[in-house]
Amino acid sequence: MSLNDWSAEEVAQRLSGTGRAAAKRQGDGFMVCCPAHDDRTPSLSLRDGATGLLLYNCFARCSQEEVRSALEEKLGIDPNASSDSHQPKRPAPKKLIKPADEIDIIVPPPSNSVRGTLDDFYHPKHGLPSQVWTYKLGDGTPASWVARYEMADGSKEIIPWSWGRSRATGEEKLRMKSISQDRPLYNLDQINARPDDPIVWVEGEKAADAAAALFPGWISTTTSGGGNAVKLHDLSPLYDRIVILICDHDGPGYKTGAELSDLLLGRCDLRQLMWPSRWPDGSPYEVEEKDDLYDHRARGWTADKLRELIAQKYELIMPLREIAAPFDLIHYDKVAERKFARQ
Repeated sequence: MSLNDWSAEEVAQRLSGTGRAAAKRQGDGFMVCCPAHDDRTPSLSLRDGATGLLLYNCFARCSQEEVRSALEEKLGIDPNASSDSHQPKRPAPKKLIKPADEIDIIVPPPSNSVRGTLDDFYHPKHGLPSQVWTYKLGDGTPASWVARYEMADGSKEIIPWSWGRSRATGEEKLRMKSISQDRPLYNLDQINARPDDPIVWVEGEKAADAAAALFPGWISTTTSGGGNAVKLHDLSPLYDRIVILICDHDGPGYKTGAELSDLLLGRCDLRQLMWPSRWPDGSPYEVEEKDDLYDHRARGWTADKLRELIAQKYELIMPLREIAAPFDLIHYDKVAERKFARQ
């Protein structure tokens, strides 16, 4: 067996790492980290030649001989063996993206396996994330991550990451997958460490971080994976606590709040916060469709401004027994809003 018995995709699969070290398709070939030098960002091109040869070139200027020798070592090829001698059998061709049922998620991941830098969560299509949030277990041990990627058209992609083991090969690395069930709540370690503080639930990590700034005496939390994944989380840390819901101001946001309230009613002191309709100076404040706490904070709301309102006897928080079915915001009005709070 020689290098030419391997396809470019097979070699790329074997050399692919995690984060920025992951193999990437480029044209009719692949880019991988060069094994001939300390390469952290792919600089070695691989492609299949027209005559069946494996073609490779290191853009960091490793020689062809150095690359060939390093590849043979990585692939377990003995260049001095005769053609009829025993050579390690190469793995069957595998897809670069494995089916979901081939990966077992490991919680928590091995100690120090993930540095937690943006490079760890490099996406072959979207590049580096703009932000990464860490979901922790109750003792503060990292459990999984959520990364946000900014698109050229102004949109975003939110991708979950977890530590996973391949059932086929036993290889462990970061995977773009969620924990399947009993996912931890965001800031679970703070929920456990502050047993007497109220908990405010919002939708999304970005809004949760804004909640921590706007309500420093409360513990902010959220659930990963959007509204449809609320039921996949372990909500027991919220039991017997004061839990305040702040829903995104749209139909899907209130639908998620309704689903969460169904799971929590009777298990905790459940309340809801409706965002103020005026500033502390009396001027009107209009809550716009899709608004969340990040949007309110970006428009100038601060913890001090909220304290001013409370000092003026403005009612922010109401006990909540149920959240009605989601409504169509095309017909949204103040009467509809009141359906979501106990009168």
